[in-house]
Amino acid sequence: MNAPSGQLLRIGDTDLWYDDRGSPDAPPLLLLMGNGCGASFWPEPWLELLVRGGRRVIRFDYRDTGRSSHIASFDQTPYSLDDLERDVLGLRAHLGLGKVHWVGLSMGGFLALRLATRHPGTVASLTSMMSTPDYATLLHTFMGSEAPISGLPPPRQDWLEALSKIPPGLSPLELAVESWRLANGSRAPFDAEYWRGLQRLAEARGDDALAGDHHRRACERIPDKNQLEALRHVTAPCLFIQGSEDPIFVPAHAEAAARAAPAGKRLVIDGMGHALNPAFFEPLAQALLAHTGAAPRGP
Repeated sequence: MNAPSGQLLRIGDTDLWYDDRGSPDAPPLLLLMGNGCGASFWPEPWLELLVRGGRRVIRFDYRDTGRSSHIASFDQTPYSLDDLERDVLGLRAHLGLGKVHWVGLSMGGFLALRLATRHPGTVASLTSMMSTPDYATLLHTFMGSEAPISGLPPPRQDWLEALSKIPPGLSPLELAVESWRLANGSRAPFDAEYWRGLQRLAEARGDDALAGDHHRRACERIPDKNQLEALRHVTAPCLFIQGSEDPIFVPAHAEAAARAAPAGKRLVIDGMGHALNPAFFEPLAQALLAHTGAAPRGP
């Protein structure tokens, strides 16, 4: 399946690039990627599995990634996760969607969870992958912001130490690939050339290193980083998927979220880290298709 060219949508003063595929009558999945990552990090083979499974799949570039609007200076033009939320809700409204299946990964998983707690009328279901109900656990570690009050564990110390030992002088491309290798964990296969290709595609579409810092700062600007209590009021089906080897958000994060949500379920995938590794496309797609409705269709 060839990737569609996508479209630009103007929301306020922001251009938002999006890609909408699958039958218009199929259950809509709105995909939210992680910190600093544009739509190209939802790879084509993964999208094909979902569309073949009978889903309408919508992905987009956050502001500061891909073909969406970029800013030169966060200090001069700051924004918060609330603004990213408004972008997403604007896209949903533009497409004329009612309830959607929110699907997010890492920061996108937290954004999806927050959409579910703050806008329950938009939620057909929630799937939060490789994420957390308390983003302060990450921000406190990397930015020194307020300490988390949820009691959830911070990123693993061995991963933080490995990050600190990345050799200086790597090119931006090789630095990104090494970061993916460490996030992937030690048990899952890691094809460095695959990740180089994905990074090159993202860079060709406009992703750059500034986006990660901008998105972290955007998350730091919200007061409600801990959503555990708010999750108790989300009645839609919720699925929290974690990798057993995720060094950033260990499985305890998914367990806490699943306990809090009245219709929450947890799925821990053995060997998976904090990366959308092709080795796990099939089990992730099967879990998502089962969670969002009808049984998957054959190839």
